[in-house]
Amino acid sequence: MSNLIALGNAIQRAAYCAALTAINQPHIVFWCQHQHLDHEPFSKLLSKVQSYLRGELKSLSNLERFHEAFAEWRETLPADDSLGYEIAELCCASLYSAAETLLDDECDDIELIDGNIAAIYTSMEGLTTDVDELQRYGRDIQQGLRDVLHDVSQRPVAKDYFLFVKECDVSLFGL
Repeated sequence: MSNLIALGNAIQRAAYCAALTAINQPHIVFWCQHQHLDHEPFSKLLSKVQSYLRGELKSLSNLERFHEAFAEWRETLPADDSLGYEIAELCCASLYSAAETLLDDECDDIELIDGNIAAIYTSMEGLTTDVDELQRYGRDIQQGLRDVLHDVSQRPVAKDYFLFVKECDVSLFGL
């Protein structure tokens, strides 16, 4: 992923992580349903992060309250060694990073998040023959996000970003 455009500021990094969260959200919803868990803390924090990026939510303390509730919820999730859990954990990590970056502009988990995505593709290699195609699709999404965020330096984030995310109707992993 080193040939990708760098994300140089906190708003870019938070928006990138929030986009990956939104694009892959069906995985955590499905995983939570399968585990008979409520995903409301996840969904609420994602909504607050997106509202903050749009410039609609002004209060960082409000965002922080939902971030704390999400972090507490995340700690209760039952870990396992399934691919579904691995993707759900990526969703949680990217959402946590999005919120944390908005609260602390020094936070930079992009390399970790991108590494987790690559590790999931590696885990998928024995399960499907479509991994190469999914990886190309994932790289295209990641590059597209970086392209859309290239000139972003403050809130509200440009509408092109939100349109790009909305148009991504298939997750990085084919769901």
